[in-house]
Amino acid sequence: MTATAERTGVTIKVQPLTAEAFAPYGRVVENDRQPLQMQDGVFTARYMTVRRVPETVDHVNMHTDHSQMFVPLGGDKLVVIVSPPDQKAESFDPTSIAAFLADGTQTFIFHPGTWHIEPRAADKDTCDVINVQTDVFQKWTTLIHLETPVRILMP
Repeated sequence: MTATAERTGVTIKVQPLTAEAFAPYGRVVENDRQPLQMQDGVFTARYMTVRRVPETVDHVNMHTDHSQMFVPLGGDKLVVIVSPPDQKAESFDPTSIAAFLADGTQTFIFHPGTWHIEPRAADKDTCDVINVQTDVFQKWTTLIHLETPVRILMP
């Protein structure tokens, strides 16, 4: 994680998405099969168009009951913004946020409880992804609005 606290907020530097760096938040799917976890509902896949990475992040959310997988389409790079599952909503530390640049071929899975926003397009106004999560995700979702601005610094 690369974050600096400033008087005006927190700045997060985007770093390359690697399996090792992403391990506290989830997994990068490579050649082996990867399990998905859920407590309730059934897994569903949804085609999504995501917007460009924001200059600042003002909220994060997490799902306590399941892992969530994103598959990029079209080779477009994505910015993945996350915070570890051990962060509590009532004492959330914005300096715990990390940002990763997925190269457009990398599928990734969030651990249950990983704080995040949906992946965002890195180089374009929009790009397409497949989002795999349970059909009852809203029942298990916590959303918090950040009091401290979190600025995303692209490489």
